[in-house]
Amino acid sequence: MKDFSPLAITSATVGFPARICAITRADGTVIRIAESDEPVVVDGDTYSVIPGLKIMGVKHTANGETPSTEIIAVHAVGGIFNTQDIEAGLFDSAVVQIWMIDRLNLSRKGLLFTGSISDLTYDTDNLVTFEVRGPSIGAKVVMTRRRSPMCWTDLFSTLCGVDKTSYAVSATVASVIDQFNFTVSGLAQADSYFNQGLVFKAAGRPIRIAKWVQSTQTITAYLPCNRIIAAGMAITMYPGCDKTMGASGCGKFSNWPNFQGEPHFLGTAAAAQTV
Repeated sequence: MKDFSPLAITSATVGFPARICAITRADGTVIRIAESDEPVVVDGDTYSVIPGLKIMGVKHTANGETPSTEIIAVHAVGGIFNTQDIEAGLFDSAVVQIWMIDRLNLSRKGLLFTGSISDLTYDTDNLVTFEVRGPSIGAKVVMTRRRSPMCWTDLFSTLCGVDKTSYAVSATVASVIDQFNFTVSGLAQADSYFNQGLVFKAAGRPIRIAKWVQSTQTITAYLPCNRIIAAGMAITMYPGCDKTMGASGCGKFSNWPNFQGEPHFLGTAAAAQTV
């Protein structure tokens, strides 16, 4: 049992504890924030004060559950947590490190938590909430697998084997129609060719394509994208795959030998049937 009586408090005791946090975004930008009333300088780095900042209690586990915490702060256009950067996806999967420091002795710094942002929400009240999970959230290997008539791997992945560079299509945004639709020009690919594909910009997360119409050169996105693209912006587009052996899947890429599924399996209902 720990003894917090006056006789037990020595010069080695943390007298004025605080937490500091570094968030490394997708574009390499590092944002340093401090849970304090004024900026804190530790190891030559300045940790800024953020209005409304709350670093929730870190949940450490020993039963296989992923450690987690939550960070709440104010977002604003042009602010440290820039609303436009959040919308562009620059905080998606950002690396988070949290340390405990003693503001009476800034040479003392202990790592409390490390992980990455797994989800975030932001609202019109200018609050953003980052859900942060431990390192296991970034695992690259599927831990379990069930039978499926559809392919289990991602297009252009190692198991897929299709060369991504062979299917890159450069284009320029011609106009932004509304939240979900924008146009390009001069592309000859047939209707639906880019369905389920991706649009990459210079920075931020890619845009997932829901529909491509060749006659109008219109791209429809699954999520609102009008605030993260603009007319004249250079983009790179890639076709999508519907995870089947058909013309919109392996047939599009002549990649049947690398199909990572059970095409003749009808699903879990078939496995439960008796003869």
